[in-house]
Amino acid sequence: MAKRSDVARAAGVAESTISYALSGSRPISAETKTRIFKAMKDLDYKPNAVAAALRSGSSKMLALVFGVTDHGISQGDISYVLGAADAARELGYHLILWPVRDRDIDGVIAQAQSGLLDGVILMEIRLEDTRVKLFRKLGIPVALIGRTSKPEKDIYADRDFDGAVRLAIAELVRLGHKKIDYLSTTLKQAEDGFAAVVRAENVALEVAKELKIKLSVLHCGITTEAGVELAGEYLKMSTASTGIVSINSEAISGFSRAIQKAGVKIPKDFSIICIDSNPLEAVAQEPSLTTISPPAADIGAAAVTALIKSLAHLDIEDPQKLWRGTLVTRESSGPAPK
Repeated sequence: MAKRSDVARAAGVAESTISYALSGSRPISAETKTRIFKAMKDLDYKPNAVAAALRSGSSKMLALVFGVTDHGISQGDISYVLGAADAARELGYHLILWPVRDRDIDGVIAQAQSGLLDGVILMEIRLEDTRVKLFRKLGIPVALIGRTSKPEKDIYADRDFDGAVRLAIAELVRLGHKKIDYLSTTLKQAEDGFAAVVRAENVALEVAKELKIKLSVLHCGITTEAGVELAGEYLKMSTASTGIVSINSEAISGFSRAIQKAGVKIPKDFSIICIDSNPLEAVAQEPSLTTISPPAADIGAAAVTALIKSLAHLDIEDPQKLWRGTLVTRESSGPAPK
């Protein structure tokens, strides 16, 4: 296998000149570059990317850390990931997807401290997130898809849960609904302080109080099967609810199918609005789902773009940015039954 010294000898240049030609860190004449790249081709020389990163001080690689469960990664999370990956590529960076269980970040910290990662993007943020505090302490550049209870100077892109939940409940109230339920994720996620879950639940209760309507918070697993199971329990409850707002796109799919199978007509008898379902999921359901979809790809891209700008010491217009989403009315919502 050819070495850098072999290429330097064949091209008649110093080894440092080869580094400059590959990195573009210093101007090299076109004639010299031609000789270098011809020698690399003739000798079948493959530059060592890791070694080059350590020499230059920049790997041009970022890690996107996200949690995985027994059910894998959700369709909603994939949209954030794809948006982040596209933004990184456009700015000349590679995005490494780093799935973890139980929030284990020892591996990504080791890679960042070794110089093989320029920065980290964290998902599934908790209100009190020890990971964020640790990265700050270690001096590892980090951006968040989500935000803690005290973001301070953190770089983040997140959903405006306050605005999205308020818009969804207000739409059902406008349609005449007086008793509305809010479908969250698991009780454990709420108790563990997952920021998106806690913020949305708190806002739902707050808005209901402001609008003087009855509202209950329901917890459910993040699967279609869990939604079906919840529907069976829900139909046995002595509730006068005529609509539901959901942040749990997986569960609401099973819930909707199950209550219809039991004879409930949507939206004649019951209305549904989901604030966390993408358009493809929404139109695939029967009836199609009214949504306030998050621009997930934009949120993922914004977090990565801000992080890369901070690494280059460039001004960031919106280091802390929120998106509410737009109400798209489809077949699952309608006037309250008389």
